[in-house]
Amino acid sequence: MVCLVPPVSIVEDIDEIRTYISEKFKVYESLKRPAHITLYPPVKLSSQDAEKSFFKALEDAAFGKPFIQVLRNFNSFHDKTFYLDVEQHEGLMNLEKQITKALQPLKLIEKKEKFNPHVTLAFRDVKPPVFQQLSAEFKDRKFKREFPVSSFSVYKHQDKRWQPFKEFNFKDPATKPKIPSLFD
Repeated sequence: MVCLVPPVSIVEDIDEIRTYISEKFKVYESLKRPAHITLYPPVKLSSQDAEKSFFKALEDAAFGKPFIQVLRNFNSFHDKTFYLDVEQHEGLMNLEKQITKALQPLKLIEKKEKFNPHVTLAFRDVKPPVFQQLSAEFKDRKFKREFPVSSFSVYKHQDKRWQPFKEFNFKDPATKPKIPSLFD
């Protein structure tokens, strides 16, 4: 899974909310994952060659300028997923596009869903009546945190948990090798 992980202090705030939701509403699925913004969904890599190609593509996608990411308030998808809203900053949207474009030739997923950045607080085990209670409790609550982004991460599913595996620091876009063109 390719993702952005907020700094520890913000993850602690998010985990406090997720734990409260889990205890009050008896929904636990979101606690199995680290607090994160998914940039590219989890995929299975079938060989060492596939893994090399995957990481090479991500290395090629790591050219970008640092930006400030804002998490603001609560929102939901349908009546199944409750989350913290992620402002669609140009830096974030460009990063996701670069990663998707770099990984596209590897054909790891059939069709990538439209990017709708969020930090999941509750999903999968949330039933509609519980979802309505949860939404009602949080509808007037406010939340805002912001953090600098200068890298993205790959998490790997090991020992029944998502573990940090590799981090890609942004590289100056001006240093990105140019593809030669006959028309230059």
